[in-house]
Amino acid sequence: MASFYTVVQYVPDPVADERVNAGVIVFDQDRVAARFVKNWARLQRFGNKEVRFLRDFARELEERIEPRLDRHALSEAAIREMAATWKDAIQFTTPRGSLLSVEELLKDAEVRFLANDRAPESRPYTRHFLRKLAIDATELAFVQRGGVGARELVKRDFRISGAVESHPFSLAIANGQPLVAAEVFSFVGADRKGQEKDVRATAWAFEDVRKEHAGIDLAALVLTGQETSSTYEDAEKVFRSLGVRVVPKDRVDEWADEVAGKVLTPE
Repeated sequence: MASFYTVVQYVPDPVADERVNAGVIVFDQDRVAARFVKNWARLQRFGNKEVRFLRDFARELEERIEPRLDRHALSEAAIREMAATWKDAIQFTTPRGSLLSVEELLKDAEVRFLANDRAPESRPYTRHFLRKLAIDATELAFVQRGGVGARELVKRDFRISGAVESHPFSLAIANGQPLVAAEVFSFVGADRKGQEKDVRATAWAFEDVRKEHAGIDLAALVLTGQETSSTYEDAEKVFRSLGVRVVPKDRVDEWADEVAGKVLTPE
């Protein structure tokens, strides 16, 4: 049975459209589960406003999930309606599918979308973590849009020829010829020299591959800490100057779905 998730986001000013993740809701046609942040002070600092209403919403929603309150229970239809219609300070991302069970998906979504709420030593901020996340999300997006056979288009550790030499990429989409190339970066931690070295090497790879394959889509999938570093800001400028899309962790699913749509249903 397919399961789905939506991320609950706090948007202090809907006009500015700046947002921070406050919780995750997962569901299938029979069950609903949710997790919310514990560090509400961080959300209050983000919006510089009292967030008691947000805590009340989280408590009320969790109570409605309790089996003993079946007459008020949340349904799949109710969650989808909230995701489609709520536009104020509390908003929801478009529900996305998963091959995981509700229980497994809740754990996965908590790690992926509420990581900043975890103790620093327990955060899964590694390139390996993001690489697995990106590959899983991309394979799922291709299967959902094109069937099981479409998964074969998704390549990992794939070498692509450039004008000067070939370059390995953590994730690529290829169908006889390379269509998409993506590399993974982590800007968490104090190893700035290592981060800068990775950026320089991959910037060269992006540039060289683009010379050989003019129409290829290039993406940098990035992990950042709660506060972005100057190293990340410099890298973002470099990548954007090369026409490389910069995709933060929380938007990897969205990016994967867009790539699958573009590759499998070209205009």
